[in-house]
Amino acid sequence: MAVEPAMMSACGVLCSECPAYHAEAKGMAHRRRTVEAWRRIYGLSEIVEHITCGGCRGTDEELFHSSHHCAARRCCRAKALGTCAECPKLACSDLETAQKVWDEVPKLAAKLSPADFATYAGAYCGHRDRLAAARRAGTS
Repeated sequence: MAVEPAMMSACGVLCSECPAYHAEAKGMAHRRRTVEAWRRIYGLSEIVEHITCGGCRGTDEELFHSSHHCAARRCCRAKALGTCAECPKLACSDLETAQKVWDEVPKLAAKLSPADFATYAGAYCGHRDRLAAARRAGTS
């Protein structure tokens, strides 16, 4: 089985490590576990059918419903950029708004088991550093 390369969102989140990423293919049990975990960890009230996403670079039809309003993603798509790391604009309110969503997630490490943290929070950590490194490397 071929390993799919990591996919990074516009703001630096690892889409490919998110439990919603291609969750349809992972089955209903995976999707139910994700709903239960997100309810317990983040207080979200998702439904099983919503737990799937093609990633930030995917089409609008494949996108997780709450990501449709992400201005950083919309901007990247309008400019035909893969991520904000490709944008010459260094200071951007759209990017800052998108990144702020994830800034508190690392604090969950103190509250969650290592397995839960890795599965349900890890993808959302390090987003600022990941995007900055991609900008420095000229890749995304």
